[in-house]
Amino acid sequence: MPEGAAGPHGITVLGIGTAAATPDVLRLELGAEVLAPNPQQALTEAGRALDRMRTELTGAGVAAADLTSGTISLWPRYERYEEHGKLLGYAANLPMSAKLRDLTEAGSLISQVIAAGGEPARLYGLSFEHSEPASLVAAARAAAWRDAEAIARQYADLSGQRLGEVLGVTESPGEGPIQPVAAMRSGMGATAEAVPIEPGQAAVTVRVEVRFAFAPTRESNR
Repeated sequence: MPEGAAGPHGITVLGIGTAAATPDVLRLELGAEVLAPNPQQALTEAGRALDRMRTELTGAGVAAADLTSGTISLWPRYERYEEHGKLLGYAANLPMSAKLRDLTEAGSLISQVIAAGGEPARLYGLSFEHSEPASLVAAARAAAWRDAEAIARQYADLSGQRLGEVLGVTESPGEGPIQPVAAMRSGMGATAEAVPIEPGQAAVTVRVEVRFAFAPTRESNR
């Protein structure tokens, strides 16, 4: 659909609005991975490491509702990853996601959590979120509406018409929240240094298609 498309007795326009704000939630993708001679030992050692990481998080004030366990994986690991090669042992992976709401202490807490987990600890990545995304979307919608109305009025003025009532509104999928993602993965190791955290800004874009009628002219009323 063109940005401004005229139809019988009206015009359809596409408005685009964007709203940005600094994220206030940091989501961590954590886990514990262990290679052991048998499945039970692998699961036990990975579970103990994850428990230590969970304790570090809750001790720092992270709510239980902000901790989510993932799907447990357990598989045999062979030399050179060949099914008929030498069996090296059994690998267990226990993932967990955590939401950190105090970004001022997040860098230090990440390092403490990884240190608590020890060698099995894994940090697969992190991303930023908004605790109230609905308010950001609402601001983007308002901006998109103002944009659509301004475009429609410009085309109406150029064509010597006056805008009338709104005949229809359709919101199109826009760009979702832009989340800066850190490329940190497993094998980070234990460290006492704080992980640098820069949330930057995240934006939401809304696209709205609005159809306006043209107001009747004086000549048309005669």
